[in-house]
Amino acid sequence: MSVWKGGRGVKAPYESTHVRVPMPIKHQVEALIQSYKDGCIQSKENFLSLDEATKAAKEILKNKKSARVSLQSLLTAIYKIDVTL
Repeated sequence: MSVWKGGRGVKAPYESTHVRVPMPIKHQVEALIQSYKDGCIQSKENFLSLDEATKAAKEILKNKKSARVSLQSLLTAIYKIDVTL
């Protein structure tokens, strides 16, 4: 698991702010933050990059199928789950 840190030119991939948290619930807030960061890491790993999606789209267009089939194929390639419209 990678740790995202901001500052000195390193920008976190999300907007952040500071909040004062009561000590009794601090561990719950930290757990929520960690689960959010883990979810962001997983979601970034599951999707294609723009270049990969563009290549997939060009290959799908070469098949000359209907728009419905082409969109299903593209969404399946991007999200890596079986999509049916």
